[in-house]
Amino acid sequence: MMTGVILAGGLNRRMGGRPKALLPVQGEAMLLRQLKEMSHSCEQIIVVTSEVEPLQPVLAGLTVDIEVLCVRDIYPQKGPLSGIHAASKVAHSTHLWIVGCDMPFISGDAAKAMVEVCRDTNVDAVIPELEGRLHPLHGIYGRDVGPEAELLLQQQNYRLMGLLDHIDWQSVNLDFFVQRGLRTNFATNLNTPEEYKDMLDNLSLE
Repeated sequence: MMTGVILAGGLNRRMGGRPKALLPVQGEAMLLRQLKEMSHSCEQIIVVTSEVEPLQPVLAGLTVDIEVLCVRDIYPQKGPLSGIHAASKVAHSTHLWIVGCDMPFISGDAAKAMVEVCRDTNVDAVIPELEGRLHPLHGIYGRDVGPEAELLLQQQNYRLMGLLDHIDWQSVNLDFFVQRGLRTNFATNLNTPEEYKDMLDNLSLE
C-alpha cells in the first residue's frame, strides 16, 4: 500500500485566485474526486495546504475508512518540494503517491503499477514520462526523500525537478501504461481558467 499526498498549498494566481482544489468537476470538488480515487488504493491520504479552513467542508463530507490527514507546509509557499517534505514527516507508508490538487483524472491503478516498479528496482522515485514530457507530479516517491527535500529547501532551491538531480529515480513511459490497459490522462493538470473550461467542454462531449 501507499500514502496518497495531495498538494494544495499554491496561491492559484494563474486561476485568478480561485482555489483549484475546490473547482467543480462533474458535480463535485476536484479535491473530493481525488480523495475518492485515492481511497481505493491508499492506506492513508495527506492533504498539504497553507490554508486548511477553505478545504474543511470537502474533508468533512468525505466518508472513507482510511485516515485523511490535513497538514500545513513547514516551508510555506515554496512549491511542491515543500509539500513532499511536509508529507514525508507524517506518512505511514514507505511510498508516497504525490499529485497536485489541479489534476482531475488521477489514477490509483497507474500509481499502483508505479509503486511495483519502485519496489522491484529499489529506486527513490518513479516518474511517468508521457509523450516525451516528465510529470514529477503523479509520481511515486520513497518517504526517505524527505531529508533531501529539506536540504534543498534550506538551500533555497525550490525546484521539484532539482530533487530528481539528487535522488535515484526511474521513468516509465506511455507504453508502460498502455500495455497494462491503463488510461493515460491521469497527469492532466489545470492551471488557467481557459484550461479548466476546455476540460469541462470536453467532458460534456463524451
